[in-house]
Order: sequence, then C-alpha cells, then structure tokens
Amino acid sequence: MLKGALIAFGIMIGAIVIPGVHWVSIWFGPFLAGFFGGGIAKADEDKIVKFGLLVAAMMIVPLAVALGALFLFDIAGFIRFFLIVMAIVIVPYTWFGVTLGALMSYLSRKKAIERAAAEEAEAASS
Repeated sequence: MLKGALIAFGIMIGAIVIPGVHWVSIWFGPFLAGFFGGGIAKADEDKIVKFGLLVAAMMIVPLAVALGALFLFDIAGFIRFFLIVMAIVIVPYTWFGVTLGALMSYLSRKKAIERAAAEEAEAASS
C-alpha cells in the first residue's frame, strides 16, 4: 500500500509542478492520484479510507515546508492569510479526493472481475 501511496503523492505533486496546466490539474490531482495509486495499491473496501489518510498524511510534509517558510521569512498580508487558509483546507481536500479516486478504482476493478467471471461462466456453459 505504501508504493501506491507514494505514487499517488507523486502524481499530486507532479500536477502542481507543471506550468500552466497546474491551474486545472491541481483540482483533479487528488482524484487521479487516488484512482491510479489505489489501483496500484489494490486498495479494497477495507483499505480505501486508510489509503486516503496515508496520502493525506504525506501532504503534511509540503504543508510544513510552506508554513515553515511563512514564519522563517516573516511573510505578511494576503499571502500569509492565503497560506494559512490553504494549510487548513489542503489536507482534508486531499483526503477526500484520494479516497474518492481509490473508491472509483476499486469499483472499476470489481466490475471488471465480475465481468470476467460472467464471461468465463458463459463460455463454460456453452
């Protein structure tokens, strides 16, 4: 599960880093990260929420760096307010997006397995 969480974290950070595209990709990054990372981690119904929490916990690292810069460089005004609001919002948003993406990944894998089993049963009965 750690490998999938690291890949999901990398997808989210990668969505932020791409210039120009990040204005759109940053909003869908947690969902896509949860979908692909949850598929790699094979997060099933027991592990989906734990997977989301693990990836959200990883987001605390960049958050701590941003807040550290806030106090280290004595940033004031709107930028300080913006960073504090983002600190409060980013971890729950990440958890929700990653968990929803992992859930969709699980449901699509489950449906594919059921479809394959139905086709196999149909082929065996013919």
